[in-house]
Amino acid sequence: MNYQVFESPDAVVYSLSEKLLSLSKEGRDIHVSLSGGSTPKLWFKKLAHTPYNQDINWENIHFWWGDERCVAPTDPESNYGEVNELLFKNIEIPEANVHRILGENDPSSEAIRFSEEMMEIIPSNHGLPEFDWIILGMGTDGHTASLFPNRTDYTETAIAIVATQPESGQIRVSKSTRLIENAKRITYLVLGENKAPILKEIQQNSAGILPYPAANIKSTHGQTEWFLDLQAAKLLSHGE
Repeated sequence: MNYQVFESPDAVVYSLSEKLLSLSKEGRDIHVSLSGGSTPKLWFKKLAHTPYNQDINWENIHFWWGDERCVAPTDPESNYGEVNELLFKNIEIPEANVHRILGENDPSSEAIRFSEEMMEIIPSNHGLPEFDWIILGMGTDGHTASLFPNRTDYTETAIAIVATQPESGQIRVSKSTRLIENAKRITYLVLGENKAPILKEIQQNSAGILPYPAANIKSTHGQTEWFLDLQAAKLLSHGE
């Protein structure tokens, strides 16, 4: 388990912001997949203010999403809608660089359309679109994107799937494990002491099989890392 522990959530999002700034200076299109949930809100807010809103070359950054709830973009539960309010309205980014999942569409049709868009725009490697950077969160049940424990098919050949949130029954469109694992870099962004018990379990069972997608999904040829604050990391053993 490759993890970095930061003193505060603000220190975590500062590191993420500096990484995005560096990527934007590479002089090419950079494809970044964003996570929903509460934790990334802090990052979006930081990016929306100086110096990042001015210094990042936004024309080089293409934003995608790991998953989306099947709701309209104006719905409070829309992952895209949240980023739009917190970030996109405060920066100058080309409209063509924002690749949202159309949650208002039929889920099955949208999974196909979203797959085709990724295959058309993102450079491929190993026969799949290869993201430069995929940001993932982790729920207290160990899910990531909309890939849930005991419901995730790790042999799925599609690159975008329709998923159901097991408790609410809400329908979502999500990247598949196969696609996520093809990324150059995967960063799990996990904050808060309510995540500490499951992180401890993942660390202690790194060589075993756990039901948690967040424990199992790793880049097959790139880097996988965990960015944690002190509260999330409080139960981890040092030196592992």
